[in-house]
Amino acid sequence: MVKTGQIAIYYGAGKGKTSVSLGKGIRALGENLRVVMIQFMDYHNNQEIALLEKLEPDFRIFHFEKDREGTEMTEEIRKEIASEIRNAFNFTKKILDTGECDMLMLDGILECVEEGYLSEEEVVEMMEKRPNTMDMILTGTSLPQSIAQKADHIFQIVTEK
Repeated sequence: MVKTGQIAIYYGAGKGKTSVSLGKGIRALGENLRVVMIQFMDYHNNQEIALLEKLEPDFRIFHFEKDREGTEMTEEIRKEIASEIRNAFNFTKKILDTGECDMLMLDGILECVEEGYLSEEEVVEMMEKRPNTMDMILTGTSLPQSIAQKADHIFQIVTEK
């Protein structure tokens, strides 16, 4: 029987979206699946990344954005970020074209839409190009309706306390 992939979205203002996604990725590894995680926006937990890098080559993590902790946002910095996000998005499309993983995790991609770095339309188009055997996870703080319509499962992460 051929496995059918699913699209899951974890969104909300609370913490925990990346952690839940990572748990799904670890579970996929336990099922002998190959996982690729692409981080889009301000993700600089170096200890977590170092741990994940030990799982290569079956779990690969990529981030394109430079560490700008404490840097004032200028128009020049915003252009640099836009370029880095575009590189990450193009890499995402390459992964989809080659089908080189069983689970593709797009951490923070919904923030890219919210901040205007990516359009809803191009994210929806990218989602539609997913091989039907590949699982895909998207995370972010807000969820546009057009993207939600393409998902099989949507989870809102809410901080209660």
